[in-house]
Amino acid sequence: MTADAKLCVSLICLYFFNVGPAPLKVNYSSPFANAVSLEILPSGDVLTKSIGSSILLTCKPSVTDAQLISKIQWLDPQGRVIEPLTVQGNSKPMMYTEMHQGNGLALFFNSLQEDQAGTYSCSAMYANTEPLTKNVTIETIIAITWDDAPPNQYPILGEDFPIKCKVRARPSPSVDWLYNGELITTNDHYVIETHSLKIKNVQESDDGIYTCRASVMTTGQLEERAIRVEVHVRPVIEGLESGVEIIEGENANIVCKATGKPPPKFTWVKSLEQRNLASADRFSVDEDTGILTITNANRDDAGEYQCTATNAAGTASDVILVAVVVKPKIMEFRNSTSVVEKSATLTCMAYGRPPPIVTFRKHTSDTPYVIAVQPNDDRITLANDRNDPSGETTAVLTIENLLRSDDGLYECIAQNKGGEAFKTGHLTVEFPPSFATMKNLTIWSWDQRPVNLTCIAESIPNATIRWQHNGFEIDNDPQITKIGNGPISTLTVLPLDKRYYSNYKCIASNIHGTRDYHIILREAYKPRELSKARIAAITATSVTFDLEPPVVQPGLPVRTITVQYRQTDHTWATAKNKTWAIDSPYILEGLTPETIYDFRFSARNDVGDGNWGNNLHESTPRRSFPNEPKILSKLSPGSDYEVSQYSNQFELRWLIPVDNGEPIDLYQIKYCPISRVRGTWQAESGSCIVEEVRSQIRSNYWLKNLKADTFYRVEVRAHNAIEYGPPGTAQFKTARGQETQVMQHEGALISSAAIIGIVIAVLFILIIVVDVICCCANKTGIIFYICERSRRKPVDEDDAKLGSLYGWRFPLPYCDQKMANVAGVTAIQDSDGGKNTIKLVKHTVIDEKEPLREEKKITPIIDSGLRRETSVNFNGKTSVSKTGFVGKDSAV
Repeated sequence: MTADAKLCVSLICLYFFNVGPAPLKVNYSSPFANAVSLEILPSGDVLTKSIGSSILLTCKPSVTDAQLISKIQWLDPQGRVIEPLTVQGNSKPMMYTEMHQGNGLALFFNSLQEDQAGTYSCSAMYANTEPLTKNVTIETIIAITWDDAPPNQYPILGEDFPIKCKVRARPSPSVDWLYNGELITTNDHYVIETHSLKIKNVQESDDGIYTCRASVMTTGQLEERAIRVEVHVRPVIEGLESGVEIIEGENANIVCKATGKPPPKFTWVKSLEQRNLASADRFSVDEDTGILTITNANRDDAGEYQCTATNAAGTASDVILVAVVVKPKIMEFRNSTSVVEKSATLTCMAYGRPPPIVTFRKHTSDTPYVIAVQPNDDRITLANDRNDPSGETTAVLTIENLLRSDDGLYECIAQNKGGEAFKTGHLTVEFPPSFATMKNLTIWSWDQRPVNLTCIAESIPNATIRWQHNGFEIDNDPQITKIGNGPISTLTVLPLDKRYYSNYKCIASNIHGTRDYHIILREAYKPRELSKARIAAITATSVTFDLEPPVVQPGLPVRTITVQYRQTDHTWATAKNKTWAIDSPYILEGLTPETIYDFRFSARNDVGDGNWGNNLHESTPRRSFPNEPKILSKLSPGSDYEVSQYSNQFELRWLIPVDNGEPIDLYQIKYCPISRVRGTWQAESGSCIVEEVRSQIRSNYWLKNLKADTFYRVEVRAHNAIEYGPPGTAQFKTARGQETQVMQHEGALISSAAIIGIVIAVLFILIIVVDVICCCANKTGIIFYICERSRRKPVDEDDAKLGSLYGWRFPLPYCDQKMANVAGVTAIQDSDGGKNTIKLVKHTVIDEKEPLREEKKITPIIDSGLRRETSVNFNGKTSVSKTGFVGKDSAV
C-alpha cells in the first residue's frame, strides 16, 4: 500500500471513531502532515515592500508527486481569485498570475500600490480531495517622496520667505536643513517650520544652495533635495529725465533704465491714451534695454510717456515729458530795392518751436550778422521779434547810407534746436552811371585801319549812351558807326584822315544822374632805330650784343628785336635773320671763325617792323680753345663754398661753354682737399685727383670717395682739338659722417686664370649632367653612343674595319629615331642579290591611312684604300646626302 492510501485510511478511521461533530483537526506539525504542503517564495509570513516597487511571489507545492496538485490559485485580501495574465497588447494589469515550471504559480505586482497591502492566499487541491492553503501578508511602506520642494525658489529682497520642502514617507520622516554644508538651526534669521525653512528679511547674501534632508530612522532611508535660492530684487527705475526734446521729422530714442533681479522687462505707454506703444505705428520698444524709438516724429507725439519695468519681484513705473521741436521754416523773405546813399531794409519771417533766431549773411561773406549794431560796420543793424505762443520770429536788417557794395544776394538763416532753414533774397542798390571798369583812355590805329571805341557804363537802372566828337554830336558821318545805346555802346571809326584822330566823349544817363567818359583815338607808327646797339662779346662762332629798344609811344611797346647778318662779301638778299624777345639774352651763334660779318637791327611793335639800322661791322676771331665752364654752386648766404648733403660724394654741375670753333671732346676735372690759411684757401701738397669725362654735352659729374667734413677745391676745364680752355673753379665742403673704409685684402688674390679654369670645370660638369639625362630619358647623347658601341659583336667590329654594311652608320638626324620620323625618312637594311644595301624610305602622306612610299637603294662603297665621309643635311622638308672619299689615290 502506498503512503497516500495509508493516509486516506487513517483519516477515514479517525472520522468514524471521533465522538461528536467537531471538525477534523490536522496536526501539520506531525511528520505525516509535513509531507504535503504549499511553499511561498520569498519565505516569510510578512513581506514589507515599498510603494511603486515590482514584486514576484511564487507559490510552489511541497509534495513528492507534483502531478497530484490541481486547482492552484492566488486570492487577494478580499478572497477574490487573481486572474492569470492574458495577452492584450503591450499593456499588463497591475497584478496578475502566471504558471511556472514545476506546477508553481507566480503572483506579479507591476507597481505596488498602497491599497494593495494585505494578506494574500495561495490554495490548491491535493489528489483532488485534500485542500492546501498558504498565506503571506504584504505590508507597504512609502519611500521618501518630495511632494512640494521646487528645486528653484525665488525670495524677494527685504521680505520674509519660506523655502518649501514638503516630504511624505511611511513611517513619517524627519527633516533638517543645511546651507553651504552647515546645519541650520532656528535663530533670528531662520525659522524651521513643518514643511519649510523661513528666511526673515531676505538679503542678497541669502543666495545659494540649501539642502533639505529627509530621513526615516526605522528604515534607514535618507534622501536630500538641493534647492537653489536666488534672491529677486524689485525693479527700480533710475536716471529717467523729467523731460526730453525730439526733433520733428527725425528719429528719436528715449532711454528708460532700471535695476532689478532678474533684469526687468520694459513697456511704454502714452499716458493720455494709455496705449501700449510696442504695437503702435512709428513706435518700437526694446523690452530688454528699455529704449523707446520714435520714427519720423511729428508734433502730435508731444506729451507724457510712462515707462514700466517688470520682473518676477514686482513692477516700477515713471513718466517723462516729451516735447517735439519743430524745425524752423522761413515763411517770407522778399527782395528789396533802394538808392545809393539812402537806407534799405530786409525783412525775414520764420516759424518753428521754439521760435527760431533769425540772422542774415551776405553771400560774399562767410560770417553772418549779429543781432544789434554790427561791430565792424555801424551802418548795419539787425533786430529779432520772437513770439513764443505763435512760434514766429520777424527779423529786420537795416542798412543806412547805402553803398554800391551793399548790392547783392543776402541769405536769411533761421535757427533753433531742430536745425536751420535758409532762404536767399536780393538787395538792389540803384546808382547813377559809372565808368569804373573802363581802363583804356587811348586807342591806336594806323594805315586807315578801322578801330572800335567801346564805352561800358555801369548803373542801376541801365543807362542810355550817346556820343560826341570834338564836342559835337555825332550825326550822319559815314566813317563812324554806332552800335548799342547802353549800357554798352561801340563806335566803329574808319580814320581816313587826320581829323578822326581826336577826342571822343561817351555820355551815359539814367534816372539818378549823368556821367561822361573821354576816349582819345591816336595814330600809331612803326618803331624807329634802336637806341643802342653794340657788341658785348665775340667768339669764333658766336657774338653777344648789348641792345636797347627805341623810345616808343605809350601803349605800343616794342615786342621783338631782329638782327640781320651777312658775310661782308655777300649781299643782303642772302642774309640770315634771328629774332629775340625783349629783355632776353641777345646771343647769335653758328658763325664761321675768322670771317667778317655785317649786322643791322630792326624793332617791331603792333604796327609792324621798323627800318633797318644800327649797322655793325665785325670779324670773328680764329678757332681757339673753349671758354671757361661756369660751375653752378648753391652758396649759402655770406659763404664762398657749397655744402654737400653727402659725406663721401658731391655732384659737380656746370654750364657748357662756347667751344670757339672746335667741338668739345672732353672735360678735365681736378679736385683737391683744401684748408684756409691766413684767410686764403690752400690745397694740400700731392692730394689732388684728376679725372676726365669724355663727352660733348655732359654738364654734371659725381665726385666719389671723398673724405667726410672736408673742404675741397674743384676745377673744370673744357678741351677741344686745339687745347684745354681756362678752368672754372669752386669750393665745397662734404657733410659730417663716418667715412667708408675700404677693406684691404692681405695675401694673394685669386688669379684670372684660376677663375677661367673654375668656369670651364663648371661648364664641363653641366655638360656631363645634361648628357646623362639625355641618355636616361631620350636614349641619346655621347654616353649612350659609347654604351651602344661597347655592346656590339666582334663580327660587327670586323665588318666595320672592312667597310661592310654594318660598319656604315647614318649620321644625325637619322641616328635619332624621333628625328627620322620627323623627316619622313626611314632607313631599312635590305639584302638584294647578295649585296648589302640601305633603303631610304620617304613617306609622303596623301591619305592618313595609305601614305605613299618612295624607296631609294644605296649601295655602300667598300674600299680598304679609301676613307668615306658621309653627311646628311635636313632642312625640315627635304634631306640631301653627300659622301666624300679621301685616300692616298683620291683626287678629292
